[in-house]
Amino acid sequence: MKKKINSIIQNKARIGLVVCLSWALPAPALTSLAITVWGMAPTQAHAQDVKLTVRGSGLKVPRFVTLKFNETNLRAGPGREYPVLWQYQTAGLPLQVNAEFGVWRKVVDHDGVTGWMRGSVLTLKRKALVQSSMANIHQDDNATSPVIAMAERNALMELQSCPKAWCRVAAKDMRGDAVRGWIKRSAIWGILNDESLD
Repeated sequence: MKKKINSIIQNKARIGLVVCLSWALPAPALTSLAITVWGMAPTQAHAQDVKLTVRGSGLKVPRFVTLKFNETNLRAGPGREYPVLWQYQTAGLPLQVNAEFGVWRKVVDHDGVTGWMRGSVLTLKRKALVQSSMANIHQDDNATSPVIAMAERNALMELQSCPKAWCRVAAKDMRGDAVRGWIKRSAIWGILNDESLD
């Protein structure tokens, strides 16, 4: 009998939008930072490829992280003086770090929402979010192996390894029993396209 893994994020309302009057509050200016590469200002095309890190952690950018807490604010800029754009309410939600500024991390979520969070609310533990409407979890890393579970869209799973086209994941089914198996890389969000996770 196949097990079913429910989505823990039903919709955007579950994540929770914090209404802010950002249009009425003047945010400190952080429209752009000058980036100099080898003493020359980059061209527009090259500037898009440069990943911004100013006094950051020294870790690779971009990279995936997860939320430590059930309530975490996403801000419009790297500081507490910037307005809150969103409040996430799901610990373990994967986010992609695209830039760093001191203790602040510029992140993007699975819906493309971008903002800033303090690095202290993020962890390097890896999780994956199912992006297809329903994804099969197989016993082995191929499509011909038995399907042992099905995961709904937005189901959150531990990402254990992802060497190539298949990723090993772990989750709990509706009864709370552990499920471990393989899912297609293309069905999840939480790993970079060229990343190999062992």
